[in-house]
Parts: sequence; C-alpha cells; structure tokens
Amino acid sequence: MGGALSSSAITGVLQGCTAEKQIDWQPTFLSQEQATTTADVAERIIPVTDTPGAKDAGVPEFIDNMLNDVYTEEEQQRYLDGLNQLNQESDSAFGDPFSALEPEQQDQVLQTMADATADHQGEGKPFFLMAKELTMLGFFTSEIGATQVLQHVQVPGDYKGCIPVEEAGNGKTWAVG
Repeated sequence: MGGALSSSAITGVLQGCTAEKQIDWQPTFLSQEQATTTADVAERIIPVTDTPGAKDAGVPEFIDNMLNDVYTEEEQQRYLDGLNQLNQESDSAFGDPFSALEPEQQDQVLQTMADATADHQGEGKPFFLMAKELTMLGFFTSEIGATQVLQHVQVPGDYKGCIPVEEAGNGKTWAVG
C-alpha cells in the first residue's frame, strides 16, 4: 500500500492529521468555494450508501488540513489548478460549476477527469488522483471509516479457509466498531 500513496500523504498520517467532523468548518487553506467543491468531489468518490459518506467522516476538513499542513507549494498549486479545471470542465459540459451540478452530472465530469488521468505523462500526480487519494486516506483513517466500514479484529481467531462470505465480514476488511 505504501507504494500507492504519495510521500506527502504518508507524512500527514504519520504526523497525526485527523479528520474531525464539524458542521460549520472554517477552511484554513482553501477558500469557501474551493472547500465546497472539495467536499462535493469527496462525497462523489465516497457517497453515502448503507454506510456514511466522505462528508460524514470529515474528509473535506481533512483534505484542507493536509493541503495546508503537509503538502508542498507545488502540490498545493496542482490541487488548486485541478479544482479550477474541474469547474471549467463542469461549466463547459453543463453550464454550471461543479457544486451546482446534479450528482449524475458530477459523476460524468469526474469520469472525464479520471479518463484523462489514465493518459497522464507529466510531472506530479494529477488532480483527480490527488483528490481520490486524499478522500480515501481521510475516510479510512477517520473513526467512521475505521469502525463502520472497515473491520478489525485485534487478536484474530483461528484460520477458516473456506467459509461463506457472510461469516467472514461480508467482504469488509480491517475494523469492527
């Protein structure tokens, strides 16, 4: 897993960045508009289903803190440029910024950016991969992600090789609340 995460993301976790859910949070790095867009992107990456979504886990605040406290100026600028590009893509495709779009339209814009990421050859991680990495990192290191989505048994029991998936945690891994 370490090879899949950037050094900045790993540094942030090691420094103890935590996501605290706040209803009305004040961004420290992002503007209000950028924070809203970041929250909407995170929620489309990990939406509310039968489990809480990214906003419920405080992921937008986590991303803001990571950008402010851990990421380099170059990475910060790449993220901000990506937010601008996201809104330009949204406006071009649907006539509105990303946060004003319907969820299905937001998914289409994000899919377009994800497809463009597959062809990326430049320096540094593209915006969509940064957003996805930060969202997943913030969610799965949050209390909600670790206790309501993942499954963890501190002292595992016997090895059970061939059992129904229902008996093995229904496909969840790492944390039990």
